[in-house]
Amino acid sequence: MGHIGNIKTNRRGFLKLGATASAVGATLASTRLVAMEQELGGADFSAVTGEKRTAVPYTCMACNIEDGGVAMVENGRIVKLEGNMDHPNTRGKLCAKGNAGFLHVYDPDRIMSPLLRTGKRGEGKWKRISYDEATSLLAEKLRAVIDRSRAANDPSILNETVIKWGRNRTGGGIDRFMHALGSNAMLNHTNICESSKKVGLEPSWGPDIESCDWENTKYILNFGSNILESAYFMNPNAQRLVDGVVDNKAKIVSFDVRMSNTAGYSHEWFAPYPGTDSAIALAMAHVIMTEGLHDAEFIRDWTNVTEAQLLAHLAPFTPEFAEQESGVPAKDIRRIAREFATTKPATTFSYRGPCKHLWGAYQEAAIHMLNVITGNIEKRGGYCLPRGMGWPQPSPNPPKGPVPSIIAAPPLYPLASHHVSTNAPYMIMRGEAKVSVWMYYYDNPVYSYPSSHVWNAFLRDESLVPFSVAFSCFMSESTELADLIIPDVTYLERHDPESMPSGLFPCLSIRQPVIKPLGGTQEFRQSLIDIIHKVDPDGALGARKYFEFDSVEDWMRQHFDSIPGLKEEGGWDHMKKVGVWPTYGTVSKDNGKLIDDNGEVVVAEYGLHAAEIPAATMASAVVEPDGSITKDGATIGVQIDGKNHTGFGTPSRRIELYKESFRKYGFNPLPVYKRLPSRDKKPGEMILTTFKVNVHTQSRTASLKYLAEIYHKNPAWISPARAKALGIADGDLVRITSAVGYMVTRAHLTEGIHPEVVAISTACGHSAYGRLATLKHKEADAEWALGGDPDITNNVWWDDKGVHPNPIIRLSLDPIGGSQAWYDTVVTVAPAQPGDKYGDTKVSVEASMKDYDEALRYAYTGDLHRAAHQEVDVDWNALPRPGH
Repeated sequence: MGHIGNIKTNRRGFLKLGATASAVGATLASTRLVAMEQELGGADFSAVTGEKRTAVPYTCMACNIEDGGVAMVENGRIVKLEGNMDHPNTRGKLCAKGNAGFLHVYDPDRIMSPLLRTGKRGEGKWKRISYDEATSLLAEKLRAVIDRSRAANDPSILNETVIKWGRNRTGGGIDRFMHALGSNAMLNHTNICESSKKVGLEPSWGPDIESCDWENTKYILNFGSNILESAYFMNPNAQRLVDGVVDNKAKIVSFDVRMSNTAGYSHEWFAPYPGTDSAIALAMAHVIMTEGLHDAEFIRDWTNVTEAQLLAHLAPFTPEFAEQESGVPAKDIRRIAREFATTKPATTFSYRGPCKHLWGAYQEAAIHMLNVITGNIEKRGGYCLPRGMGWPQPSPNPPKGPVPSIIAAPPLYPLASHHVSTNAPYMIMRGEAKVSVWMYYYDNPVYSYPSSHVWNAFLRDESLVPFSVAFSCFMSESTELADLIIPDVTYLERHDPESMPSGLFPCLSIRQPVIKPLGGTQEFRQSLIDIIHKVDPDGALGARKYFEFDSVEDWMRQHFDSIPGLKEEGGWDHMKKVGVWPTYGTVSKDNGKLIDDNGEVVVAEYGLHAAEIPAATMASAVVEPDGSITKDGATIGVQIDGKNHTGFGTPSRRIELYKESFRKYGFNPLPVYKRLPSRDKKPGEMILTTFKVNVHTQSRTASLKYLAEIYHKNPAWISPARAKALGIADGDLVRITSAVGYMVTRAHLTEGIHPEVVAISTACGHSAYGRLATLKHKEADAEWALGGDPDITNNVWWDDKGVHPNPIIRLSLDPIGGSQAWYDTVVTVAPAQPGDKYGDTKVSVEASMKDYDEALRYAYTGDLHRAAHQEVDVDWNALPRPGH
């Protein structure tokens, strides 16, 4: 006897079923097989009826890369997701997270109506209310802040309305909402992600990211990024990287404390001591400059430094010095520097590994400099500017609030242009800032932040947070602490404009509902419209005029219908049909590359900085002696050999390796290496590092069964030699202790880790986020939940949900870029103590508050900042000023 779903059948039944299936297959075969053979994607057929399913383009939001997708819909249900063949950078492919994305829609623990708290915060007692009631209640709270500000004639009170997001792909919707309320108190997640990378790049060349032309390169230096596995690089960048290695015979050299998938794919892998990437990069620059392997012309024409200045600056950073600090042999540093400088084209790439340390912005700036001094900028196969496109904001667009927010822009971090959200609860708990209404969107800091127990304590405290609102589809660790939940819809049921520079072909894309939102749920943009209309019902406050949209789709039309080029092709209506604009060609069935109508591979545009300034713009412009082109008091370009170029997005229009903004606040204006405090740990101590895996995205995917089945436990990676010295065997329980507390997990012994490092993935260990994530899948559906997934209730075979490391990770900040120093926490690792159980975690809010005080000592006004920077590596006053 066998079972198929709920159908009992015997051998005879199987034979009958097989005969029926064969008959159906015979009638469908010709239509379906021919169609699937002729198309690479974009078409699919019902397994039951053979009818063609409805294909709806959308943009993925499983991670931040925003791949183009197509949803296959049958009878109003999403049955399959695949890549959009018209998207030039993702070329019809989705990663595992993207393929599993429809499970968000049908998550049995999805919140299906607004909820009002009836018990204590976190107690789990809720009352279901309507969207109208929920938005009215929030509007009342927001209006009270505005009225109090007006009565006191104090516009700073407006900043007591705060919103924090973990992923904001609303195309300016949140900024519009908050500015309409007069508040600038918007916090993102970027300082726990890559803000010091951004701040290491922005002052140098304008944009905050790069787009490496891996497909056409010959040599790749990879510092601490996991292109083939990380949530942010998995699909379009991984495709191009593999193309470069396979088709172009590119060499990859990786520097990473852990053997990631990318390190394992590399031709050479080195495991340096954590936080020493800049020592290696500066030593390579030293070799390249002193041996004359640099591009002297590019340095002269396109930077704000001279060869002499660079040689003087780099003099102390020898390969021998870098070996002493990093452990990477000097002979290898020399060899790789020569290979990189003499192999054309070449590029570097880096991500969280180097920048998520104290002074992480220096590390990014040092790596960036390698591309500059070798002239590999904006060349085919080189290190290129990102390619993105913008869209207009509907008019009128509200101005910023009248007063800066101390929470969003802490004065002690003046260079941290991407916020310092880690500090928010500490600032409020210390009385340095105040909040009246706290809103959070796509955000789960109680899980995803360092010393996450501080956020738990903060959000529970009604004296600190009088009223909190979560715009969330799911009952996360943070959502369960809200006073009011206004559920958003999933990314497959909502509207957003997009332009993610995930490749070398700039394009616009959209997110649109591929099905109607389930159960009458309402998308976030509609909630914003409703709230503003209730805050300002008659328009007297001046807020309503910014939200006079007939519908969310009307809002989207105002983004897209007036864009030149797209307008002529149909604007928003064209985007709904195709999902992306422009299209550059088709994907070849032979090699998967983008080809034009003649079958030729489509080539990207290079040399964006060398674009010529129009003659009309040059009228009344002045060419200065150093080649700078100025007009109306600003530099608008650079003249080289008689040609007028637009240059880079910096004040000088050159790449500013020398950063005046850094010097202004007492930081080194050229990239340097600073020895980290963690470098001086005690004997026996280790450095805790974390990492991401290819099938999970931060805190948002543990409830997806297809992904959780693949990866649901996260043991601590320890080298066998270190484990042996500690008396730890593979699979043993271990206690990992930092200055704020300890956790108990299991050991995974591997040679793929630096012996001074212990590494734990951040993908597991939920205390909330649904019954699957917490392995409480046998419990009954909550009254407010979607419910009804027997696959989760009856077909989960694993019994380990992992242990989350974030509670024991200490708050520590790069004082330049504001990044959380994820990889600087010093710990001890030991066999578990008697009574320890797997998953035990004990941490202290008081200890974490001391970390906040310590972090401020490294801010530009702090004593530890002055101590670390009192002896700059070069006497800048003795050198010629940067310029030409």
